[in-house]
Amino acid sequence: MELRHLHYFLKIAETESFTQAAVLLRVTQPTLSHQIRQLEQEIGTPLFDRIGRSIRITQAGRVMRDHAERALRELDSGLASVTALDELVHGSLRLGVFRTFGNSPLPGVLAEFHNSHPGIQISVLEMSLLAMEEGLISGSIDLAITTYLPATSTQLASEPLFSEQLVLAVGGKHEFHGRSSLTMEKLSGVKLILRPAGAPSRRLIEQCFASRRLKPLVVMETNSGEAALATVRRSGLATICAARALADARGLSAVRIEAPELRRHGAILWHRNRHRPKAAVIFAEMAKQAYPPARTAKSARMHQKPR
Repeated sequence: MELRHLHYFLKIAETESFTQAAVLLRVTQPTLSHQIRQLEQEIGTPLFDRIGRSIRITQAGRVMRDHAERALRELDSGLASVTALDELVHGSLRLGVFRTFGNSPLPGVLAEFHNSHPGIQISVLEMSLLAMEEGLISGSIDLAITTYLPATSTQLASEPLFSEQLVLAVGGKHEFHGRSSLTMEKLSGVKLILRPAGAPSRRLIEQCFASRRLKPLVVMETNSGEAALATVRRSGLATICAARALADARGLSAVRIEAPELRRHGAILWHRNRHRPKAAVIFAEMAKQAYPPARTAKSARMHQKPR
């Protein structure tokens, strides 16, 4: 059974004439008669009684008519809903984001997206990289924005989004407060608050130290960036975080890390083979526009103001 069978059947039921229905449907009468015979054979019962040159719909035909009309209405409604979804009239957007996204450009992107597409229901979840991967694979989120790569699953694809500098954050009680920069060798003697062992940010920092045959002096661990900064503000300890995290942090100062410069890279993660909803695609493009083009380490140093 195909949709044309239902359209042909309903038009004959409406006109009670194969001839008139054929004209309105712009098909030949033999073609129309053949299509209806196919439909009756598939259903297993006549839909029309042929009485001379006139026809009357049978009881089975009346039952079929009600269901066919309802089926086509549902189909039309479904097509309209899909069109509205594609035009972002309604629908949903499910995002997985890194835990410190609050002081990134992303909240502004979310606000702009909502203002442009108020019919889209947005869900934003702060997630670890592993949780993002699981969410993309299961389909519980549409896209993810992470600060640590690479993803471990071959089912995922990534698009570069940003590159940002990591700095040493110190409070007023720290000996390096107000200092412009320091080397990795000097940093190796600084008491640090870092993420727990195995966390992506911790691994990145440890790899950077290891490249200089050094180890960080970790005296405290926490999975909360806010808790780390609050503790740094009240003590002589320090932490390593994104420079932007200190933009509005009172009582804290950033010390640039040199030789080598410590950076992390952000990316948009997608499921490699799953359809990308239009809302997610548009949000991703808005996120790309919100981040300035990544600068090289050399360029970043040239733009630093001397202190």
